[in-house]
Amino acid sequence: MISSQVLIKRLRVLIISRLLIGAALLVYAQFVFPIEAIVFYSIIALISLLSVFYVLWLVTGVNLNKLAWIQIGCDLVLESLLIYYTGGVDSLFASIYILSILSAGLILSPTSSFYMAAGSSLCFIGTVMLVYRRWFPTFKILFPRPAFVIQRESVYLFYASYVQITVFFLVAILTYYFSRMIQNLERKVKTQERLVFLGEVASNIAHEIRNPLASISGAVELISKQLGDQLNDKQRKLMSAIVDESLRINRIFSGILNFARMNKIQLEEIVLESFFDEVLLLLQHHEAFRPNVETKALYKGKGIKIKADPEQIKEACMNILTNAYEAMEQGGILTIDCEKNHNQVLISILDSGNGINPEIMSKLFMPFKTTKTNGTGLGMAQANKIVSQHGGRMDVKSKLGKGTRVSIILPVHS
Repeated sequence: MISSQVLIKRLRVLIISRLLIGAALLVYAQFVFPIEAIVFYSIIALISLLSVFYVLWLVTGVNLNKLAWIQIGCDLVLESLLIYYTGGVDSLFASIYILSILSAGLILSPTSSFYMAAGSSLCFIGTVMLVYRRWFPTFKILFPRPAFVIQRESVYLFYASYVQITVFFLVAILTYYFSRMIQNLERKVKTQERLVFLGEVASNIAHEIRNPLASISGAVELISKQLGDQLNDKQRKLMSAIVDESLRINRIFSGILNFARMNKIQLEEIVLESFFDEVLLLLQHHEAFRPNVETKALYKGKGIKIKADPEQIKEACMNILTNAYEAMEQGGILTIDCEKNHNQVLISILDSGNGINPEIMSKLFMPFKTTKTNGTGLGMAQANKIVSQHGGRMDVKSKLGKGTRVSIILPVHS
């Protein structure tokens, strides 16, 4: 959903663009179509009046989405009118509907471009038929009667209309994909802005809390040692709990700072076989490691290489593998594989654990969302951030009771 501020900016651009098109029509009226100049002047006058109306509505800030649809709908009418008076199917402006298709896709939503392509097709066919039938309303209007010069055959009208409609929908498809790309880029920019802000806030909070917290933890440990046997079991447990909780809070702040920090990527060539051998060796000394888990290293012997930041990709894989081990407390099978497909490398990590609840799947990459007692909810979020920074993406598929497959798709850098 487009925010109101973004929609206001885009509507402003649309209004200004429309006025510029009106100015271009004025040039046409003077030098290209002097006979139908009154038609151009009338359309320019309508554009100006409607623009005033749009600006006044825009200032109110109410129902902006409706305003956008009304603007684009009125544009369709004006475009049809222009085509009607400048030759119908042979008009130089026959493709002007493309502007409305682009406007709908970029201002409203990517799918709106298809609706506008369909609307443009209907308007174009209707306009062509009116010219073909030499129809003009009997009541008086502000426009003169058009001069129907060329009478085209129906076969010609069919093929000409077919070509135009095909162009409309091709433009709609391109607009759809470009709009989606723009939305993804805007989302990434917003995410980076939030991370920068979060990093600044977290750094200030960490500075204000971690130092006193370390002092409290150290003081409690010192008191516990000095009192020694004077403490009973309950008091020792309470002091131990204070120290443990202090360390847990410190870990949480470290995780927040690490997640919020936008580290610069240092690309190096990584051989995945030796890389995963090292990662699995490190995990054997991790608290999440399960000796009763069988590891299937299907990546061996494939010789697949990628260009990535070794430390960051290692952190992402460690987070995913840690989750996989923790999902198989009673044992299971951990399968690691990698495949190269044209310009992408697919790294697959599959566990035979309990699977992920569908409710949690939708929030899997959101920070601080966790079902673990001592978890921070930053593991998968951090992994997804690292993969995104490398220009890749993550895909997670899971079935309750059957396990989870986490796929890392990374581009192949030349």
